[in-house]
Formats: sequence, structure tokens, C-alpha cells
Amino acid sequence: MGELTNASTCVPVMLSEYFRTCSNLSSNFIAIALSINLVLGLPPNCYILWLTMKEMIQGQSTKTFVFSTALVEIFFCASYVFVIPQHFYKCIKCELGVLFLGLVLLIGRPLFQSCICVERYIGVLHPVTFLKFKPMKYRIVISITGWILTICLCILVSVNVIGLYNLLLPGFLFFFSIKLFTCLMVLKALLRPGPGDDIKKRNGVNRDKLKAFWIIVMVLVSSVLTYGPSTISLVLYYFIDWERFLWSWSISMCLGLMSGFVQPILYLKRVGKLPFC
Repeated sequence: MGELTNASTCVPVMLSEYFRTCSNLSSNFIAIALSINLVLGLPPNCYILWLTMKEMIQGQSTKTFVFSTALVEIFFCASYVFVIPQHFYKCIKCELGVLFLGLVLLIGRPLFQSCICVERYIGVLHPVTFLKFKPMKYRIVISITGWILTICLCILVSVNVIGLYNLLLPGFLFFFSIKLFTCLMVLKALLRPGPGDDIKKRNGVNRDKLKAFWIIVMVLVSSVLTYGPSTISLVLYYFIDWERFLWSWSISMCLGLMSGFVQPILYLKRVGKLPFC
């Protein structure tokens, strides 16, 4: 009974548990993954943030969801301010900062990625509706709502009102289902010609639909690499002891962190803004 109580109490601080000295190897894995994410993920996300902000100010872009996704990644990189004193100086107060910014990543990243997929899905399968809600003000309202939801959930988990496990597993599955559904529907529309496709075709394929399809595929593949191992680890929560669960969770989060820079780089390559490619 004591072990069960201890495990349930520790669930909301899984992110900060990494940096404790109970498992040096696990902590080293996480430190390496965080360093890779900082070095490879921060520069492209800052570049994307600057590009999208400049385009939105000039009225040339409505990529508010791309902007929000990059902002989430940058906020998570700010957690290093708390990670360093916590890891090396055992600063207990820094755990809350690590936990909160880690939750911003875990909740905000799939949420805004799903918004990108839904936006492309509506643009391909419901063009009239897409044109109706094309003005940037609608996307800004949705983005603000997404940020409010993300911050509220982060606070509720941080104060242990909602269990982290109870939030993450349903959330991962829900957002992955959205991405998979939009990907399959756009693929179906891509293979089935519609009105006006003859004008836009190139080599037998509608270029607008193909562009939307590859954007969604990019997000979907990135999601599988990022959240697949974490989802499996969360499923194992009920079947393995707490120490083994922390190990599996640490390894899965390492994979997720190290793959977090993939989508920003692919995005920059797609828009032709990757300096070395």
C-alpha cells in the first residue's frame, strides 16, 4: 500500500524526478537529450519564430499555429535556467519551474501541431469554410484559447489537481488520432480529383493538395517519433514497478526530446529557408 501511495504522489513530478541522483545513468541520458534539443532545436525554432512574426506583421502570412509551436519549443528551452541549479546544486524550488515548462512542451506541442493539421485538412476538403475563416483574427483567437488551455492544464498538474498520467496518455492518443485522421482524409482527397483540379494539376497531382498532404505527413511522422515511445511507457505504468517505469519514461522522453528539432528543420527546408540546404 505504501508503494502505491508513493507512486501516485510522485506521478506529477516525473519530469523533475529525472534530475535526482537515484539513477545517475538516467540523469545523464536526460542531460544529453536536453543538450541536443537545446543545440539543435533552439536555433531553428528562433528562426521560425522570427520569420513567421515578420510575415504576420507585414500581413503576408497567417501561420499563427506555426508561430505558437515554435514558441512552445523556445519556452521549453528556457527550462535550462531551472535544470542547471536543480541538477548540479539540488535546488528543490527549481523543480516546479522544470515541471511547468516541461508540461508546456508536453501539452502545447501536440495541441498546436494538431491545429496545423486541422487547418490543412479544412483547406483541402472544405475550401469554402477555409476561405470564410481565412482572416488571421480567427487563428489568433484559436491560438490564444490554446495557450490558455495549455497554461491552465499545466497549473492543475503542477499543484496535483490532475494526475500527469491521467492527462498525458489520453492527450497523446487524442491528438495523434486527429493527426492520423487528417492525414488519411487529405490523402484520400489527393487521390480523388475534384472540381478545378485539372487547372492546378502537375504530373497528374493537385499541387495544393500535395503540399497540404506532405505538411500533415511531416507532423504525423514527427509525432510518432516524439510521442510513440512515451505513449508505450505510459501504458506500461500499470504493469511495472515505479523504478522501472522511471527508466522507461526517461528513455522515451530522451527519444522525444532528441527528435523535437526534426520538424522545425523540415519546415525550414520546405519553405526554402534552410541556410545549408
